[in-house]
Amino acid sequence: MISRTEVMQAGVGILTVAHGATRGSTTADIKEALTVLRQGVLDLHIDISNVPNECDTVVRQVAQEVAEELSRRAQQMVNGCVKAFVEVAAAYERDCPDADIPAILQKASLDLATEQLDDET
Repeated sequence: MISRTEVMQAGVGILTVAHGATRGSTTADIKEALTVLRQGVLDLHIDISNVPNECDTVVRQVAQEVAEELSRRAQQMVNGCVKAFVEVAAAYERDCPDADIPAILQKASLDLATEQLDDET
């Protein structure tokens, strides 16, 4: 199971890829990177082990439909956030030509990793 920090770091990674896309990365590179970053992040596991056997098929079907709908909505939300981020980053770079968005994103990811280590100790 993927941790909360790993999910947030994947989010920062998606923003990094989106920002890189505005700088001329190839579509194939972007799709590959996004596929890797999304792995496990939007997975939803529903435990139906306590469901009576006679209801198993129906419950599995409904659980699958719920998982697919939640995944679809989460992806739409992520897409909206990424689009907004790219626009804000572009405005920031326009107003501050020396802005280093990749460095800011890298620091955010490292800060998340540090927070995870602090939580574990």
